[in-house]
Order: sequence, then structure tokens, then C-alpha cells
Amino acid sequence: MQAIFNVYTKVFNAKYKQSGTLFEGPFKAIHVDRNEYLLHLCRYFHRNPMEAGMVVKPEQWHYSNYAEFVGKRKGSLVDKDFVKINFGTPEAYQEFVMNYIPPEKTQKELRHYLFWD
Repeated sequence: MQAIFNVYTKVFNAKYKQSGTLFEGPFKAIHVDRNEYLLHLCRYFHRNPMEAGMVVKPEQWHYSNYAEFVGKRKGSLVDKDFVKINFGTPEAYQEFVMNYIPPEKTQKELRHYLFWD
């Protein structure tokens, strides 16, 4: 991965006449050993552009396979059996993604009500 990141950084910097690193810190790989964790990661990746304020709905982020997961775009970037086995339907996956409230938002709300800030 480091070699890929280095090559990409060199090409990007040459194209846009910049210098320096594009990626912060060394590459880390984490073993995903539980299905619940895998499902949470899928949800996290699909919600990330929305949480960052880049889109209003996850399917608006064209660089993701979320639209394939929920059946709103035809493409090969989805394992339909994965969705079917874990959620039953694309709509159930969409509900799983959209009805999640990140813990930091819950904590912020609680602080507001407890401390009236």
C-alpha cells in the first residue's frame, strides 16, 4: 500500500504542481473478524460523505457503491448476495444506514440537555 500511495502522491503533485504528502500517517490494516464490525464499516463508509457535509444523501456521492447497495444504480460494485444475506432487501440496508445516529451526535445532544450549553 505504501508504494501505491507514494506513486499516487507523486503523480498528483506533478499534475497539480504541488509538493508534500497527501496521506496522513502510515497505512494501517485492521483485521475484520466479526460480521457486525463489517456491517458497521460498510455503514460508516457509505455515511462518511454525508457526515462530512459533501452530500445530503449517500447515493449522491458518485465515488461510492452505496447506490448499488440500495438498488438505485446498476453496476458491478456490489455483492448482491451480501446485501440479501445480511439485510434481506436493499431497502433494509438503506434503513440500516440512514437510521444510524453516530455516538458523537448523541453525546453532543446529551451535553446540550444536561448542561444547557
